[in-house]
Amino acid sequence: MIRPYTVDDVDYIVDSHYELYHQEFHYDLTFKEFIQERVNGFVSRDSQEENIWVIDIHGARKGSISINKVDSETAQLGLFLVDPKLRGEGYGQRLIETAIHFCERTNYKRIMLVTNQELRGARVIYKKQGFKLIEEWSGLHSNKEMIEERWILELV
Repeated sequence: MIRPYTVDDVDYIVDSHYELYHQEFHYDLTFKEFIQERVNGFVSRDSQEENIWVIDIHGARKGSISINKVDSETAQLGLFLVDPKLRGEGYGQRLIETAIHFCERTNYKRIMLVTNQELRGARVIYKKQGFKLIEEWSGLHSNKEMIEERWILELV
């Protein structure tokens, strides 16, 4: 089941992102701080135009995705994670669809996201859902040089 987050999910969202990205991509603690700031922002704003959803399988949290407001026409997708044991079972696609449907109901005209080239599996799902790569640049994050990307999905 995919459900909206509660404050009880905050530690899971932060810890699961850090643990997975540290293990798979060697991200450092600055990534955990970044995720903590993002999640704290959602909690403090408590906006009807933003949300985080969690994959919940019999009470066990197994992934997440978020939408936050950039401006009145643009939402940003983030906090996208699926437990590695569930990859290939369609949960990533369902999370993205949940976020897109929320944006359509909230009358956003586009969804943007920022990712990096290392996240190959997520990039495949973004492309399949109609997101278009519009920009690339180099950046230093988590003590790593990365090729970052901005993707856009036009909803109108």
